Amino acid sequence: MTYSNFSQKSVQQLIIFSFLAFIFSFSFITNSFAQDESATDSTPTEEHMDVILAIDVSSSMKVEDVTPTRLEAVKSAAQQLMSVHPTARYGIILFAGESMIYARLGDPDIDLYQLLEQINTDLVDGTGTVIGEALDASIKEFERVGSTNRKIIIFSDGATSETDNLFKRALFLTSKKNVEVYAIGVGQAGEASITTPDQEHITIKSPYNDESLKAISTFTNGKYYHAQSFEEMSKIAEEISLLLNSK
Repeated sequence: MTYSNFSQKSVQQLIIFSFLAFIFSFSFITNSFAQDESATDSTPTEEHMDVILAIDVSSSMKVEDVTPTRLEAVKSAAQQLMSVHPTARYGIILFAGESMIYARLGDPDIDLYQLLEQINTDLVDGTGTVIGEALDASIKEFERVGSTNRKIIIFSDGATSETDNLFKRALFLTSKKNVEVYAIGVGQAGEASITTPDQEHITIKSPYNDESLKAISTFTNGKYYHAQSFEEMSKIAEEISLLLNSK
């Protein structure tokens, strides 16, 4: 073999070796990148605690046995709860003779504190207390955002005005969807004052019935509370905040 043939063969081997080395290096880098990307994709996403505040805005919530009124005490308690859990996602359902979504769950473009301040008994039409319908609306909101950590805090002073079948259906669905419900009864039966649209203070027989709220807490393994004063409402909000922290 001449020197030139030997040199030419060595160059060819060197080229082949370099090409194989390049292919190996490229495969290694590509594989490493894919593994890193796969690891990133498999990182579990943060689980939000989603809380629906279901608030009774029927006319009886203007009764002043819980000062300044039942509804104002509820609004204060709701703000207290939100301040303790600022990272949770909140939504608001209002109900009376019908229910309405007042604030979408987790909407980043709304000021929930401001919306709470603006709640009054004129926002929802109709007479009655459709608690089951409010529960149904809450479930739909949870489903819409794909929620897995679901809580409902319901404030009301009356028994549901729906048929027994409709109410039981709502209870069954709430339980089936693994929703924790904290039911808070507001006020007490007996005589109490209320302010009329003409700003007159009159005494009425105060309506209060907590049968539906107790049924909700029993059927959903939740908890029932009864607030007969502003101070009791604040203490209940504090207790619920501690329970939410433990979940």
